[in-house]
Amino acid sequence: MIIRKCAHNYDITIHLNNKKGMVKKVQKVDGTLVDVKYPSENKYFLWVDGNIIKQADTFETIEKEYVKQVAKKTPNGNGRIDIVKHKLVDNKVVNR
Repeated sequence: MIIRKCAHNYDITIHLNNKKGMVKKVQKVDGTLVDVKYPSENKYFLWVDGNIIKQADTFETIEKEYVKQVAKKTPNGNGRIDIVKHKLVDNKVVNR
């Protein structure tokens, strides 16, 4: 299950690993479909450009890596989720 997608339309997403070992078709930003094999362990994983690059059991750990990956693509990232200044729209963090 996708928890957070990049608001700048890059293929960077945080997934909740609720179906360990499952293979799922995911649509990339360019419209192509790719298979994602959910890892057999850890609660969250980070998917970047078609590859799982990090797995973690805490949301804080995976979100910090997510912010680093977004920063590599654009300087205009929203950073970590702040419930006061952000809201989720279609799993994308946007300013209130």
